[in-house]
Amino acid sequence: MLDRLIPSPEASGSGLSYKSAVKVLINAVSAKLGGAATYARNLARSLAEQAASGEEFLFIVPTERAAEMPGGNARVHVMASGAAGGTYAARWWWEQVTLRGIARRERPDVLFSSANFAMLACPCPQVLLVRIPIYFSREYLNHVLPQKPAAFRAEIALRRWLVARSVGAADCLMTPTAAMRDDLQRFVPLDPKRAVVNPYGVPRERVTRQGGRAAAGGFRVLWVSHYADHKNLATLLRAAELLCEELRGETEFELVMTLDAALRNGQHTPMPEAEREMLGRLEGVARLAGVLSYDETWALYREADVFVFPSLCESFGHPLVEAMASGLPIVASDIPVHREICGDAAAYFPVLDAAALAVTLRGLMRDAAARQTLAARGRERVGQFLWEDHVGRLLDLWRRMAG
Repeated sequence: MLDRLIPSPEASGSGLSYKSAVKVLINAVSAKLGGAATYARNLARSLAEQAASGEEFLFIVPTERAAEMPGGNARVHVMASGAAGGTYAARWWWEQVTLRGIARRERPDVLFSSANFAMLACPCPQVLLVRIPIYFSREYLNHVLPQKPAAFRAEIALRRWLVARSVGAADCLMTPTAAMRDDLQRFVPLDPKRAVVNPYGVPRERVTRQGGRAAAGGFRVLWVSHYADHKNLATLLRAAELLCEELRGETEFELVMTLDAALRNGQHTPMPEAEREMLGRLEGVARLAGVLSYDETWALYREADVFVFPSLCESFGHPLVEAMASGLPIVASDIPVHREICGDAAAYFPVLDAAALAVTLRGLMRDAAARQTLAARGRERVGQFLWEDHVGRLLDLWRRMAG
């Protein structure tokens, strides 16, 4: 079970001492959208509750996210920066020069670099969280990147090289899954004594012990994420078209997606015209719920029959554990990170096979017992992925490194 910080076996018995009160500088300057912004916000709130007396945490976040961070707490302080909105060179200068000045002024015990890039020759111990899979994923590099313009491919190569340099500069590398660590290791030699896996999770209070849908009507399939190339939404839309052809009114179903109706707000990349056309053909079946708040998203889980997650690659996949916590059966693409998170609590399909996805969804539509079995397994498994445990393991790591 993933109920603790998981170092590589060679890391045990390292002799690190333990410090009960630390000051941590948290570089979250790139947390503008999606999971990165949610992570920084939730981490700040949890540290305000879980940290020991005398411990202090200084978050550096994008200017537009500063107002969302918790305030009025003696343990958590927030500094706003516009560094992530400039050029790539300006961002690198900020990380290596400006942030270094902040670290020297604040004198933290630990620097937590929470988004892939580390400070070189850091003046204090540094933990680096690598959380972007597209630089290292076989599926993305084989199926998506070759279709991209040369300038984009060059940028990915540059960023992968910078992450590699960052890994070498960090005192400790952290990934949210072993699958993410293994993908990274294909490009970067990792010292097993400095590499740890610390899974994310859902708040304990969100875990329901009961499944079942609160809404009436036809069969409802839910997809929760933002639009990006690696989310593999085209395969889901093709599967929905196939289901429409096969069912022919036998079962009414609805595909609910957390996309903005204009396909712009909160999306990382524009949706290609071919996928817009598929959405048009699915009028009356596909419903765009918009970019929702955290609480609004949980309400969607309660109104669904099945959760589907077709991604080509993920570093973790927060919606998977949210769906398990909500008592939903899951259909997921067959990639290592999904197997690591869901185990036997999901039905899997080959990652680009829309026909197989349609068959799997149709089977679950007709088999209530199979849905109940997957949902029960998910409610049991989600106990391995609790947010409070992630924060506790992170605090323990910072204290040991400060010591």
